[in-house]
Amino acid sequence: MTAAALFAGLATLDIVQLVERLPAPDQKVAALDFSVCAGGPAANAAVAFGRCGGRPTLVTALPSHELTALLTADLARCGVAVVEAASYDGPPVTASIMVTRATGDRAVVSPSGVATSGGLVPTIEPSLAGAGAVLIDGYFPEISLPLAARARAAGVPVILDAGSHKPHTDAVVTACDIAVVSDDFAPPGTSGDPDAVLAYLFALGATAAVITRGAGSVLWATPASSGEVPVPPVAPVVDTLGAGDFFHGALAYRVASLGRDDARLAQDVAFAAAVVAESLGSFGTRAWLA
Repeated sequence: MTAAALFAGLATLDIVQLVERLPAPDQKVAALDFSVCAGGPAANAAVAFGRCGGRPTLVTALPSHELTALLTADLARCGVAVVEAASYDGPPVTASIMVTRATGDRAVVSPSGVATSGGLVPTIEPSLAGAGAVLIDGYFPEISLPLAARARAAGVPVILDAGSHKPHTDAVVTACDIAVVSDDFAPPGTSGDPDAVLAYLFALGATAAVITRGAGSVLWATPASSGEVPVPPVAPVVDTLGAGDFFHGALAYRVASLGRDDARLAQDVAFAAAVVAESLGSFGTRAWLA
């Protein structure tokens, strides 16, 4: 049976340009390549889940706007079903992104505050039927927190994607089973120290935790053990855009297809890191899917 999972959170319209270097003030640079596609942590994780062979459903908020069709059409091409659980005014959240060719590093401008500002009124309660995992990215908490609560009550593991600490992060961590954070995740009083971050996550109720560190090894911990997993070397790195999101999607695939097993967490992390390595050798977030 094909593994299925729900991904609750942000979907954006990404306009991505490949450049030799970032422009200086009042300067124009010519793009070497560009792409227009859906983005956002939950959306990209769902794309990676589908790439691994799973059946992903994105649960998000989208506006009634002509640009929304571009976003949803791209997700459909990637095999991602979309549940529009709420709506907001204006165009979809749009990210302007520049990727530097020599390093693969990216610069991102996005008004994603609309996804955490509150006041959203969900109109649909998505079904959990057949889901082996739920991933939440911290955006649109009015959608993701009730879904996470229903999932845990039904025995469905909840995975958190947290790239940075936000004012509502404590509530989101409390709602998850497996917390996956980046090395930029620095709650107050931790200074980003890995041991302090892990202690913070466990104190709020997470029962397993993972810290990704870019090209560095991935740290993992459960109540019984801990360790680190090296990431596969990639040369050259063409584009890091979406790499963390793809890690989360691949980890969700392992949990949804094989079940939650803390004794297997290191192997699940290694699988996810290998999927990310495949994505780093091409420009944009879609070329690697082929």
